[in-house]
Amino acid sequence: MAEGKPARSGRVVIAVLMLAAVGGGAFLWERKPWEGTQPKAAAPAQRVVAVLTGQAERTALPVRVEALGTVEAIITVPIRSRVAAAVEKVGFEDGAIVQQGDLLFSLDARVIDAEIRQAEATLERDKAQLDKSQRDVDRYAGLATRNAVSQVQVEDARTTVDVQKATVAQDEANLKSLRVQRGYYDIRSPATGRIGVSSVRAGAVIGLNETLATVRQLKPIYVAFGLPERYIAELRAAKDAKVSFTLQGSGETITGGAVAVIDNTVETQTGTLTARAVFPNDDERLWPGTLGAVTVTLRVEQNVVAVPSEAVQTGQAGNFVFVVADNVARVQPVTVGRTVDGRSIITKGLEGGETVVTDGQLSLRNGMKVNVRNRAAPGTGA
Repeated sequence: MAEGKPARSGRVVIAVLMLAAVGGGAFLWERKPWEGTQPKAAAPAQRVVAVLTGQAERTALPVRVEALGTVEAIITVPIRSRVAAAVEKVGFEDGAIVQQGDLLFSLDARVIDAEIRQAEATLERDKAQLDKSQRDVDRYAGLATRNAVSQVQVEDARTTVDVQKATVAQDEANLKSLRVQRGYYDIRSPATGRIGVSSVRAGAVIGLNETLATVRQLKPIYVAFGLPERYIAELRAAKDAKVSFTLQGSGETITGGAVAVIDNTVETQTGTLTARAVFPNDDERLWPGTLGAVTVTLRVEQNVVAVPSEAVQTGQAGNFVFVVADNVARVQPVTVGRTVDGRSIITKGLEGGETVVTDGQLSLRNGMKVNVRNRAAPGTGA
């Protein structure tokens, strides 16, 4: 038994050496010095954003003010009766154009005509009496020179002449009054314009001060609108201010208006000033009561810097644009004065001539590279 122990220990040593040899070989095989060291990962390429651009230009742009407006007739005259009578004739078609002086209504005037004839007869009678009294004065004056009548009789004859003259004057005034009243029985148009619907027909009996129809002048015509009171000075100074009116619903724009009337007070509750623009309205496209948008061009401002409005972005620090130079977009803070015809006027931040991003800003950051692409033509589907 003692002799076998060394043999077993020798086998254990041999096994350990073999494992060490195998492990060492494996270790030498894993290092593989001919393969070299592992390379580091390459840095990612910088992103390039495709954008559309526009130009900051120095140009002339109008100064405009917009407001809501209402079309109003310059002249609106209700046709009212001034006497009570029966209607004999209606002299127009409903909604027709009438001229100043056209006969609109004929009323039964037989009673007033009889009174006029009576007054004319009374006047003729009193004139004849005045002639007789005048002859009496002449006769008595001749007799008085021969002492055939007293001077008192002469003076009495002269007094009779004066009384008769007053009577004739009264008759003439009464006749004139009746003739004026006779005019109330022929109701004529006080203005040129378009008349509405008649409220009475032939045969109807109307009362005093009853409204029969309404005449409105449509050519020319007013458009009334309100502006904030801060525009009072500019509106008064703008002698050649041009006004356009866009009809509500159809979107049609009527041009050719001019500011004609500025109200003499500011509405205290709203702080607005009412003004009226006059339009020729030769085609009667504007109709009283129509609502729409009024655009007043006060003046044209020269040499302003303008960019497409879509180029202007808003951030926490205010408005800004991306300016492209050498295919790099950089943030440029700007101050926007106003917007006209899709262009924003820049009062601070740009000098004109810069290239600004108009589309693609959401993907941009300050200092990023950009690829400027052309805007697709309409209908190409690009």
